[in-house]
Amino acid sequence: MPILKAEFDGKTFVPRQPVALPVGTEVDVVLPAPPPRQPTPEEADEWQAILREIASSPPAFPTVEEALRHSRSRP
Repeated sequence: MPILKAEFDGKTFVPRQPVALPVGTEVDVVLPAPPPRQPTPEEADEWQAILREIASSPPAFPTVEEALRHSRSRP
């Protein structure tokens, strides 16, 4: 499937190179996912608080073997 490079001018998509299609031809335009947004300072502070809480919490099981034994005993 060919890829058509285009720029959005605020209203329409303008091809960057000539296109050999009849006027009125319908096409599907697949847009890339937008880049992830940066968290707000408040969100970053909340995440840091959560990470500090996780880091300061004792592990649920004292050893990996105990964790495995527990997970294997569950249906």
